[in-house]
Amino acid sequence: MNRIVFVLARTTLFGCFLLVACTAQVVVAADSKQVADRSDREFWEVYFLQGKRIGYGHTTVRGDREGGQPIVRVDSLNHMAANRAGQTATQDIRTTSVETPDGRLLRFDTEVRMGQKPIRTTGRVRDGRLDMETFAVGKTATRESVVWPRDAGGPLAMEQSFWRKPMQPGERRTVGTLMVGLNQCGATQMNAKEWEPIELPGGKRTLLRIDTVTRLVDGQTIDGTVWVDRNGEILKTVCPTMGVEIDRATKAEALAGSDAAELDLLPSMLVRLDRPLNDAHHTRRVRYVVQLDNDNPVRSLAVGPTQAVRSMDAHTAEVTVYAIRPGRSDGNDAAALDRPTDDDRSPNSYIESNDPQIVADAKSVAGDRRDPWAIAVALERFVHDSIRRKDFSQAFATAAEVARSHEGDCTEHAVLLAALCRACGIPARVAFGLVYMEGGQAFGYHMWTEVYIDKRWIPIDGTLALGGIGAAHLKIAHTNLKGASAYSAMLPVVKMLGHLKIRAIDVE
Repeated sequence: MNRIVFVLARTTLFGCFLLVACTAQVVVAADSKQVADRSDREFWEVYFLQGKRIGYGHTTVRGDREGGQPIVRVDSLNHMAANRAGQTATQDIRTTSVETPDGRLLRFDTEVRMGQKPIRTTGRVRDGRLDMETFAVGKTATRESVVWPRDAGGPLAMEQSFWRKPMQPGERRTVGTLMVGLNQCGATQMNAKEWEPIELPGGKRTLLRIDTVTRLVDGQTIDGTVWVDRNGEILKTVCPTMGVEIDRATKAEALAGSDAAELDLLPSMLVRLDRPLNDAHHTRRVRYVVQLDNDNPVRSLAVGPTQAVRSMDAHTAEVTVYAIRPGRSDGNDAAALDRPTDDDRSPNSYIESNDPQIVADAKSVAGDRRDPWAIAVALERFVHDSIRRKDFSQAFATAAEVARSHEGDCTEHAVLLAALCRACGIPARVAFGLVYMEGGQAFGYHMWTEVYIDKRWIPIDGTLALGGIGAAHLKIAHTNLKGASAYSAMLPVVKMLGHLKIRAIDVE
C-alpha cells in the first residue's frame, strides 16, 4: 500500500472529538428558577469509541460575582487519544464560559490543541450577536460575528436544564447552545422517552432515556441519546456516529488510562472495493455506485465541476467524477457557479498565507512563473517534497507550523498547499472526501486542496503531486477553514464512517 494509506484524514478522530464535545451541550431557554444550589460542583467523565477508552472529561461549575452581579463560571477539559498508523494522536479542548445564573451565555474562551500550538477562540455576546476572535501561533487571524439568540446558553447547558427541572417521560424541550469547537449556536430538540434499566460501570441503574437532535446553522444534524437519574444528572451519553459513548465516572476512573494503543482508526476509515481500480490517479472519468445505509448519499456528496451526483434510490446514488484541468472543457457542465470569496483569498487561523515563511517559500517556488496553473503545480510538488516526515501524532497542524516542521499527513499537505497558493494570489480552499489507495483496493478518508483557476475550482493534491488529480477522489465537502466552517465541514465525513459502499462501474 502506498503512502496515501498513512495520510488518511484525521477528520475521524477530530470529528468524533467534536461529537463528544458537542453531544448534549444544550441549555433550555431561561426561566425564573436559578441554579444556586447547583452552581458549585465538579464531575468527571470517561469517553469510549468503538468500545475502547479513548479519553476523559473534567468539568467544574462555580458561582461568582462580576461587576456586582452574580455569574456562573464553567471550566471544562476534553482529552482524547487514538492510534493512527502506529502513532498515538491526542487532542484537547479547554473551554471556559461565563454565564448568567439562569444559563444565558455572556462570553467564552476555547483552546483547541491538535498541533504543536493551540488554536484559541474568544467570544462575547453583544446586542444579539456573538463576536469572536481566533488566535493562531500568537496572532489574531480571524474575526467573525454571528447572530446569537438572547436565551442561548453555554457548553454545560443540558445539565443546567435538567438541574433546574428534570424532564419527565413524554416531555419535549427545544433549546439553544454554544457548540464547543464549532463556535456557533445549535438548536436542540430533547424528547424524553421512558425509564429503562441501563448498565453502568458501577452496576445497573434505572434511568430516563432522552433522545436529542441538534441542528446546526448550516442544516447539519447531530443525533444523540442521554440517560439521566431522577435528580437530572446525566450518567450516560451515546452518539450513534462511530459508537461514541460517555459515562459519568469518579476522578480515579476517568484518569485510569486509555486503550488508545489498541484502537486503530485506520480500518474504520477504509471502504473496500470488490475489484481494484487500475491506474486510478491517471483516470479521466469514473462512474461509481455509492450506497449509504444510514442516509441518502445525494445529501452527503458534493456536486461541482469535478463531480455529478444522481439519485438512484433513498440510499443509492450514481456518482460521476471528472479529472479536470485548465483549458479543457471536460467536467460537470451542470455545476452551479461557485466563485471564490474574500475568505478563499485571505489568511486565517489554519491557512496563514501571510506568514513570513510561507510568503518566502511561495515566492521562491513561483519564481518567474506567471501562469497560475503552472504556479499551483509547482507548489503541489514543493509541498509533496518538503513534508519529509509523515507524522500522525498531531491531529491538525496549521500551515505555519507545517512550513517549519516539515511533517504531517494529508491535512498538513492540504493546508500548507492552500496557504502557499493564497500567498501567490490564487484563491484556494481544502476539500474532504475519499481517495483511492492503489495497492489497497479501497477508498480512505482524505483531505486535499482546490484552487480557483480558469473560472472554476480545480483540485490538486500535495500527497500525490501529479499535477492535478484523476477521477479517484470522491468529494464530500469543502471549506476555506475560516471560523466555524473549519470544523463543521468535517461532520459529514464522520457520519459516513462504517456506512458506505462504493463500486466502480465505468472507468475511462
